[in-house]
Parts: sequence; structure tokens; C-alpha cells
Amino acid sequence: MNFSFLSFGKARAQGMHTAVVVRSDGVALAQVDTTKARPRLQHCQFRAASEAQLADTLSALGRQQNLGKAACHAVMPLGSYSLLLIEAPEVPANELRAAVRWRIRELIDFHVDDAVLDVFDAPASGARTTQTHLYVVVSRSNDVKQLADRIQDAGIGLGVIDIPELALRNVAAQLPEDAQGVALLYFGAERGLIALCRNQTLYLARTLDIGQTRLQEAVADGQTEALFDALALEVQRSLDYYDRTFQQAAIGHLLIAPLAEPIPGLVEGLRANLGLQARMLELSEVVDGAEKIPAEQAAQCLLAIGAALRSESKTL
Repeated sequence: MNFSFLSFGKARAQGMHTAVVVRSDGVALAQVDTTKARPRLQHCQFRAASEAQLADTLSALGRQQNLGKAACHAVMPLGSYSLLLIEAPEVPANELRAAVRWRIRELIDFHVDDAVLDVFDAPASGARTTQTHLYVVVSRSNDVKQLADRIQDAGIGLGVIDIPELALRNVAAQLPEDAQGVALLYFGAERGLIALCRNQTLYLARTLDIGQTRLQEAVADGQTEALFDALALEVQRSLDYYDRTFQQAAIGHLLIAPLAEPIPGLVEGLRANLGLQARMLELSEVVDGAEKIPAEQAAQCLLAIGAALRSESKTL
């Protein structure tokens, strides 16, 4: 089952995928050519902007890149939606949306009538091969509408809205470690995200309350050891849940997504705490044409690149 969260019906240009990520501090854009055996990054940029400047920045970016007739992929901000794991309802396909909506009504903190949702398959657990669980992405309809309106009001064509977890899944799918399983750790400004992936499949994702800001504060205060320990604990909890639930071979690789500012000792601290093969992710491992992109820009544009690598086209 493919995931679109919300489809706006526009057909994207064959082989050229464009993604736009609206952040609190600006706008990231990436264009990826997927016609080759290995995806090639054609363009990526980040434009800093305050909240008051976002509309003008989006409009200027849309004009510059001629995105009026595009079918861009957008990405929901971390914290603006929930990702829930539920038992798959045993209903016909045409009744799935209603059944899922009924099942999640007690799992969200707002009225289900105000929710926008979509689903994608959760991997079968243990030795079972039948599909027993689904991941449900649910957000307040106003939050989805606000993002869609912001992009479309800027004259940018919108194809689908995606989530960071699946953007990271797309990134992990390009890595050689993906076949054996990889843990990918991403830091936004205020939140982090860990995604456990194997064979182009998202097994588990968890949001962390540690972002780039807390990491930088820990460096400034000389308190990195305690924060690295806390991070390692969250990663280990995720790995333990993965091992118990999916009964796959243990994940042995931890990759840390590019950072806007370097955090000394982060890789070494996590490696020592977890006993995993830990290293920084290089953007050139994911797409060709990224060899000269500086780390800060790679950090700012990673989710846009991941969203542009999306291959799904269907919606629930």
C-alpha cells in the first residue's frame, strides 16, 4: 500500500521530482532526476526567512524555478502530525478509511472529524507473512490546509504532502547498509527523529525531544556527555523494540544525518554507548551531484532531497 497523506492530483514531470520543505527559519528546495540508475541531484537550495518573510520567499522560489505547473512534494513539520501503529481492520478496501478513522478516535487529542489521515503498511512481525498492522499518519485538517495553502498561494504546484519519516526512509534506501538494516538519526532545530529501515522499508520511527539547538547548547555548556547518553538510550530503546517486534537480524549501522553545525564527539559517543558502527552520513552517498554541497546546506535540504526521492504515487 502506497502512501501520499494528501494528494492534490497534479502529475509530476517524468523522472524529475521536486520537493519543498517549509521550515520555521526558511524554505528548502530539492530537484532530483530519477531517470538514471542512481538518482542525481539537479538543484538544491535553502533560503533563510522569518515567519513574516516566508510567503514572499516561497513566491520568489516558485518563480525562479518555474514551479507553477510542477507537482511538488511537500513535507509536514515534525510535531504537526502523529504516526500511529494500529491493528489492520479486516474490512474491504473501500471501507478502510472509515474503519481506520473509527479505530484511532481514542488515540488522538482532538476530534476525529477534524482529522486528515492516510495509512501505509507496517512490516509483518515475527515469522508472520500476513499483513496485521498499519501505520496511520493523522493531522489536524487545519494544519494540512495551512501548509497546502501556503505553497499554492505562492504559485507553486502541489502534488502530495509527505512526512519526514518517509523522507528519511527514501534516503536510507540509497545506502549500502540498507540491505542489512540501518538506523538513521536526524536532527531538526528543536526535535530529532530516528528511523529504522531495512530493504527500502520503514520499520520504526520515533520523534526525539533533542534537536540541533539542544546539541549546540550542550556543547557550549560542556554537557555533551549526558546528552549523548540520553540519545544513546533512545536509540537503544528503538533497537530493542525493533528486535522484539520484527524479529529481524539486528541492526548494526547507525548513520547520523548532516548537521547544520558540527557536534564534537557525537559519533564517538554514540558508537561507544551502543556498540554500533556509527558514522556521519555523506549526501554524496544518497545522490550523485552532491559532492560539493557544504554540510550546513546538506542538513537544511536533507528532508527535501528525501521527499524528492519518493516513488509512491497512490493515496488511500
